[in-house]
Amino acid sequence: MRPATRSPPRTWPRRPPGPRSPRRRGRRSSWSRTVRRGRRRTGLSSPGRGQDSGRVEAPGVPVHLRSWLRAVGEIARAANGGEPVDALLGRVAARACALIGFDHCAVLLADGEPQRLQMAGSSGLTADYVALISGENSPVVHPSGPALDTPAARAYREQRTVVVADVREDDRHGRLRLLAEAQGYRALVAVPLRASGVQLGVLVGYSVAPRLFGAAEQELAELLADQAALALENRCLRAAEQSAIAELSRANEELRRGRAVQDWAERQHHALMELALAGVGLSGLVAALARTLRASVTVEDADGGVLARAPERGYRPPPSPAARRRLPVRAALEDRTPGYAVIRVPETCSGRPGAAAVGHPPTIDPRTWMAPVVLGGELAGRLWVVDPRKSPAPVERRVIERFSLVIGLELLTRRQLVEAEAQASGDLIGTLLRADGMERQAAVERACALGLDLRRPSAIAVVAVDPPQPLARWHGLVRGAVERESPGLVGPYEDLEVLLVPAAPDPRTTLQRTHAHLQQAVGAAATVTLVAGPVAEAPGQLAAAHRVAAGAARLRLPAGSGGFVDVRDLGLSSLLLEAGTPEALRGFAGRLLDPVTDDDARRGGDLLKTLRAWLGSGCSAPETAAQLVVHPNTVAYRLAKVERLTGRNLRRPDVRMELHLAVTVHELSGGG
Repeated sequence: MRPATRSPPRTWPRRPPGPRSPRRRGRRSSWSRTVRRGRRRTGLSSPGRGQDSGRVEAPGVPVHLRSWLRAVGEIARAANGGEPVDALLGRVAARACALIGFDHCAVLLADGEPQRLQMAGSSGLTADYVALISGENSPVVHPSGPALDTPAARAYREQRTVVVADVREDDRHGRLRLLAEAQGYRALVAVPLRASGVQLGVLVGYSVAPRLFGAAEQELAELLADQAALALENRCLRAAEQSAIAELSRANEELRRGRAVQDWAERQHHALMELALAGVGLSGLVAALARTLRASVTVEDADGGVLARAPERGYRPPPSPAARRRLPVRAALEDRTPGYAVIRVPETCSGRPGAAAVGHPPTIDPRTWMAPVVLGGELAGRLWVVDPRKSPAPVERRVIERFSLVIGLELLTRRQLVEAEAQASGDLIGTLLRADGMERQAAVERACALGLDLRRPSAIAVVAVDPPQPLARWHGLVRGAVERESPGLVGPYEDLEVLLVPAAPDPRTTLQRTHAHLQQAVGAAATVTLVAGPVAEAPGQLAAAHRVAAGAARLRLPAGSGGFVDVRDLGLSSLLLEAGTPEALRGFAGRLLDPVTDDDARRGGDLLKTLRAWLGSGCSAPETAAQLVVHPNTVAYRLAKVERLTGRNLRRPDVRMELHLAVTVHELSGGG
């Protein structure tokens, strides 16, 4: 059963019921006259009839409901479909012209302040007119006076519909007449756009002829303005919803990426732990980190010595010693506050000053990152990462920090191993120097197991440093320097480091290189003294050889001059080093030579130098004169003065032996 429909209400009254009277030619019925009078009272003209003189009456109001529904649906679909604002509001203006009968229509929206009403959509307006009311020429919401006011601004400001039936008769809006002449309209109606209590803008309908906008037309314009405002609000809500969805999508993507990064870091951590437990050593750890970061990785000890590096191909070293001395790099390396944190080492320019001016621009060092390895509050080494694909991400920095921690554990293990080996070697060396009989024989067998056959001739040397260094570091430096040059035993004994090396081939050159390596390792702030003792033909001679070397070292150490000394060059004097104490020997040399050295210091002479050369040349004055490039009479004069100052006769052999020993002790004590 179809629902009953109600016919739309008639605007005019129905014809009274009853039989119709026959129409007479040339006369109008009373019904027609009633309708005509009603239309005149409402101000609406008859459909299809002309207009009276000068003023246009409003057309018949009711627009078919289906047309309105189609227009509202079209506007809603455009808003929900994401149509641009100018196109959407242009569509609203076009529908206003079609439904209400405007000749032109415009929609103006308030700016953010609001200070002005900006053109947002129009229908039927010329480009020149749009330019007149756009930008700096747009209507001001709160003008300084009526001369700058417009109906659109007034409608927005007062939040009510403003009607101008004839522009030429309006004197409330100063700009209106000029604008009307530019477009050619005579009447307009301005309706505010409101949505959720917020003023959005104004809908303005124009008529090319003077026009009375009745209550019904105003109501229709307001209805369409409300629809436009709702469409704008829906569009804003949809845009906000789309933005929120996009933001959620980005956040979700960030979470996925973060999860992926976390999984990657977890895999790297497991791989690192597997490497640490597998005991791959520094080389394996460094190679794994280089593969992970696709960068060059270097591990150095605290003195800058390279312990491990990777990869083999395409390796890029860390900054050179010269670059590290520059202020920015030095400041970054000396910053101990981060602990194991990865720090960026400033880039430095290499090349000669002014090279860019002659066509050789300086090269920029690659990006360099460094993680200090700290053990017990002291710097034990550095982990360098050079030339990564890009700056390490935070998760990659954490991977570097974890690797530096594991490398610290590896260095700690090495240090403990060195200390254990040093302790074992020291115990073995102490047993060799103190014990005899079966205990010494067992120590010799242990030394053979460690690679040193003491049944063959061996050389002993002692090493000292001034000022003293941290024991663990010093033991490691000495062991590393010895192992670099030759196999042997190294360990502490009493207050010195003792070295036992094979006597063949002659270890002099090897020991000199060992001294050079140690001096370079400790730097200019300390001096290293290395004394090579006599050769021990059998294990029983090691204790005597050690006493000679240790005596020479203790004579030289207080002077702080350091250097390399071979007691085999001292001849018979080395025997006295074994028997005498350092204090007694220094006292003997001082009593004999102090008058000579005091005279040299006071007069700037060369008495001690001449005496040393004379004793070294076999007491030959001509040979001494040739060596010193002086006249033989000068040598004779200086020797006579030495006799007078010392009270000794240089012709006596025992005096010459005493002076030779005194000069040797003086030289060992650092007297020059």
